[in-house]
Amino acid sequence: MKLPGLTFTPAEEDPCDWLNAIRQRNDDGTLMADLRVDQTDPFFFDHPLDHVPGTLLVCAMVELARQRIRTPHDHRVKGAMTFRAIGELKPAPVLHVGPPQAGRRNMFVTQESSVVADGWFEFTSEAGPAWIRQESADERLPAQAALVHRTRPENVMIGEPSLTDRQLTGGVVSPPDGHALSGHRAGVRPIEAVIEAGRQLSTWLSHRFGGWPLDTQILWVGVTADLPVALPRSLPVSLRWKTAPISPNKAKFHFDVVADDARESVLGSLVYASKAVRPDVYARFRANRSAT
Repeated sequence: MKLPGLTFTPAEEDPCDWLNAIRQRNDDGTLMADLRVDQTDPFFFDHPLDHVPGTLLVCAMVELARQRIRTPHDHRVKGAMTFRAIGELKPAPVLHVGPPQAGRRNMFVTQESSVVADGWFEFTSEAGPAWIRQESADERLPAQAALVHRTRPENVMIGEPSLTDRQLTGGVVSPPDGHALSGHRAGVRPIEAVIEAGRQLSTWLSHRFGGWPLDTQILWVGVTADLPVALPRSLPVSLRWKTAPISPNKAKFHFDVVADDARESVLGSLVYASKAVRPDVYARFRANRSAT
């Protein structure tokens, strides 16, 4: 999106497969970057899609913040993103991260004249819950790929959930080395991998507990997160959900992020909202969109 009358300063950046041309507006310091949409990517386009997946928007926004905003490892990140429209494959969406206002930064994604998604995030130094540090091999049995809308086994980020005492728990599966969500910092679990695990668990629950057919088009409405910036990869982590009714066409899930230690320490939280669309309705909607 061109903004006449504004000047930009190119920003030095680390290599990233999801971002092009990071720059900074000279008037207010807003960070901007073009999203690189690679339909051959084995994770984000694990299966054919006619739109930009919400997961790519979330991961790219996290990466933009990570590259340009230095944050101590002992901080927490809180934020939310709402998806306003379906992102088209072309032209490339543009990511915007505004300057801090009382510690909080607004963010949004545009495509031509439309806002595809918007939200906010902030880093805080408040003390999080303590956990028992331990080393553990990640040997979780992954959930069934079809139930989390994945086709490649290495892209399943949530373990097969278990139900006890009206609480359902799914372990977060660490992606293999070299995976899009394996991260760039040795020994640290990327927050986007935890967010994706929660998205997959919400999808699994919609099918297994909500009875949504497997061919349902699940549209991601929004996500809210409160997580430590630097969870150690060696710490096993799970997502916990207190069972509740799920409606036939929309869902909202609140997950506690818990350490798999003797205390089951609650490390943070994730909230997901989504809605179900029948395949025929989605196809008509997309066809009408293409015709306009």
